Amino acid sequence: MKTIQRYLLFFLIISHFLGAQELPPIQNFDPVTYQAGNQNWMITQDKSGYIYTANNQGLLEYNGSHWNLYKTPNESIMRSVHVRDDLIFTGCYRDFGYWSRNNKGLLEYTSIVKKSNLELGEDEEFWSIQSAGNQILFQSLSHIYVYNIETGGIKPIVSDEVIHKFFKTGNNYYFQVLNKGLYQLENGASVLKYPSTAIGTIGFVQLFTQNNTLQAITSQGEILQLEDGQITNKTSIAINEGLAVYDAILLKNGSIALGTIANGLMVISPQGELLYQINQALGLLNNTCLSIFEDSKEHLWIGLDKGVCTIQPNSGVSVFNDYKGVLGTVHTAFKLEDNLYVGTNQGLFIKKGNDNFKFVQGTQGQVWNLDFLDGVLFCNHNIGLFVVDEDKVTPISISTGFWKTLKIKENTYLSGSYKGLYLLESKESGFESTPIKGFSISSKAIAIDADDTVFINHEYKGVYKITLNDALTTALSVEKIETLPKGIGSDIISFKGDIIYSKRGSVHVKKRTDSNFRPNAKLSKIVEDINYTSASLVEENGLLWMFNQNNIFQIDTEDINGSFSIKEIPFQYNFRREKIGYENIHHIGNDDYLLGTSFGYLSLNTENTSDEYYKPVITSVVTRDNNSEKYRSLINGIDFNNNIGTISIRYTVPTFNILDQVEYSYKLQDESWSTWSTNASTQLKNLSFGDYTFTLKSRINGAVLEDTASFNFTIQRPGYLSNTAIVIYVLLTIVLIGLLNGFYIWYFKRKKNAALQKQQQELELKNLENEKRIVELRNSKLRGDIELRNKELAVATMAMIKKNETLNELKSQLSKLPEATETKSLRNLVDKNLNSKQDWITFEEAFNNADKDFFKKIKERHPNLTSGDLRLCVYLRLNLSSKEIAPLLNISPRSVEIKRYRLRKKLGLDRDISLSGYIVDI
Repeated sequence: MKTIQRYLLFFLIISHFLGAQELPPIQNFDPVTYQAGNQNWMITQDKSGYIYTANNQGLLEYNGSHWNLYKTPNESIMRSVHVRDDLIFTGCYRDFGYWSRNNKGLLEYTSIVKKSNLELGEDEEFWSIQSAGNQILFQSLSHIYVYNIETGGIKPIVSDEVIHKFFKTGNNYYFQVLNKGLYQLENGASVLKYPSTAIGTIGFVQLFTQNNTLQAITSQGEILQLEDGQITNKTSIAINEGLAVYDAILLKNGSIALGTIANGLMVISPQGELLYQINQALGLLNNTCLSIFEDSKEHLWIGLDKGVCTIQPNSGVSVFNDYKGVLGTVHTAFKLEDNLYVGTNQGLFIKKGNDNFKFVQGTQGQVWNLDFLDGVLFCNHNIGLFVVDEDKVTPISISTGFWKTLKIKENTYLSGSYKGLYLLESKESGFESTPIKGFSISSKAIAIDADDTVFINHEYKGVYKITLNDALTTALSVEKIETLPKGIGSDIISFKGDIIYSKRGSVHVKKRTDSNFRPNAKLSKIVEDINYTSASLVEENGLLWMFNQNNIFQIDTEDINGSFSIKEIPFQYNFRREKIGYENIHHIGNDDYLLGTSFGYLSLNTENTSDEYYKPVITSVVTRDNNSEKYRSLINGIDFNNNIGTISIRYTVPTFNILDQVEYSYKLQDESWSTWSTNASTQLKNLSFGDYTFTLKSRINGAVLEDTASFNFTIQRPGYLSNTAIVIYVLLTIVLIGLLNGFYIWYFKRKKNAALQKQQQELELKNLENEKRIVELRNSKLRGDIELRNKELAVATMAMIKKNETLNELKSQLSKLPEATETKSLRNLVDKNLNSKQDWITFEEAFNNADKDFFKKIKERHPNLTSGDLRLCVYLRLNLSSKEIAPLLNISPRSVEIKRYRLRKKLGLDRDISLSGYIVDI
């Protein structure tokens, strides 16, 4: 019961759904985007295609890529703007003048008021500007100032009452004073043409001539026909109840655009019939339209109370935007006579003529495809298969979900379902559906060959080739085609006898005369990775359709050789926004097609393609250094200092087509081109000195424009590489070479002298070594002599000792003999030999030869020593003991000790100093 109530509630909501309009593409620019004030009072365009608006904060410029604000010189609200040749005239509070572009690409302001020393009225503002030959007319609430461009003269036209509006139609100029009427300017004076008694006091918002008749749009939304001083016809707009119009223009196609205070933009026919309306609920930023302008491409520009909007009614595209989310994502559509059917994820809807969409009861849920075969409209639905008749459906099968239905023979059809294939036959009682045995895999994508062979593509499993029996009730064979790579988003279709299989990166075709699938390079380019969105294949109106990031492709076969001809229709995915993998396109009449999208649908005229000529333009060059920026001349050949920081280059292609995607690529000198990017500026950093050429190319929707833009500049040499510096460097180099030459001469001379000196030193060292060797040889010889003499001395000493010992022994023996003459003689001879000086003299001579300087040194230290003391010193120096010295002195050892003691005293030695050691150390 609850389910039924829920369905009834859904049906009630759908039944009361108020369908949206099919509207032209809209693009909004809010104040955050253009970085200026909210209100935009007037809009115009120059010959370059740039758009200018009179904004609360100044003059706004839009070149298709960037918004630039030139603030009002006196910081007041800018009310009016008008382009004449290369000058942009503006009016604001107590000032009017013109802007001209300098060589840096910037606009510079000249005040006509100040230049002419013109005295203006108190609080005078300028709300409109018009051209008249070589004159520019500036309108305030009390005056119209006529400015002569050639002479610079100004002539005021004064009004006694407030001027409500100022109009130009053809070569005629009018202004309205509400309580007096409509005036015309003639020969520099105002002439009342239509008094208020005849036309009333309602304000006009626009005046134009149509069919040689003067017509006016009133602020209440009426179209008045004026002739011979009175109103000859009045037409009310179809829905003008409470309508307040602020601005209006006559469009080039003859319709009239009305900018209202509270109802957004309304476009009406000359007869007052509403063609379409765009308000805030339908995509406009704001419901208050302060100004309307139609540019050279017939695009509408709307100055809003908050923002700027552009609308493109001649783009060949209209948008049905399902703002309320009732339709959902459109998967399929079909137009049958005056009825438009759309199948969505929420069900089937019908739109009869200009009525709103209505939900077709019984179809809640996902509709996959609408197939019109032999005058019957089949609805392939998530819950089953239906036949559609007007706003009713009749179920054929509700056993499973159905994807698609194809004709295989007369009154016989093949349907792909979630559970395989179904045979559908037309009987007198209706349609009968029978599952085909032997194949139960989900059959979303089906293709039927000329011999009734069936191909099924399953994204995860691959492509199957199925041969059916003659009755088409059983699959005799199921063969998986291993040569075809499977892939997510892949699809298969039969097209004019060919079987085409598509997946990301490649398309394979089986021609009717071939048994195998072969890669097709021409079609494969469409699904290349670089621009890939989907590999979906759609046959519609006898054509094959494919889709990628930049384009929709219309494909046909050429009769002569059966190859494919491809027509690219520029249409960005970012604007299409269809459900990827479920792209669908449906013929709705002539060259018009409907594309189902995730937000509703789009209507596309495939023949409304633009061949307009565009080229890229470099708009500014800005250098940045130390947190400051400076605009530079756009004249080629400009020089930059070498210490320049960042060079920022801005550029654009002045196309305002909402559907266009503009991309840029650039290069410096002979470098490779940069990657394509939608960014309309680049920064050049860390450039070394030299000559550069910045070259820019662009493409729109993937099509590269023929023309390029370039900018030549030079990075100056740093000061240390200037010509003067180079001359100095040359001179310094010459000096340095001279110095180096002198240095080398000095160095090599020094090196030569050093070598000679080294050689001399080596010779001297060698001589020294030789002398040293000689000395060593001499010393060795001397040591040998000394050793020899020492041996001689030692031998002499030992001989003396031995001799004296022998003599003393002999003397002792003689003393024991009786006294006799002979004994006495012997005793005297012994004594004589014991006391012989000759032995000492010989010993002293031998000692001097061995130790020459001893006597000299000890005598110098101790000059008071006696010969006996010196004799004892000699014996001590020879390291003889007292016992050994005693015989030499012919005294007892005890006497030697006494002598030693006396010698120590003479030498002044302390008790702790060895006498022998002291003597040896001298």
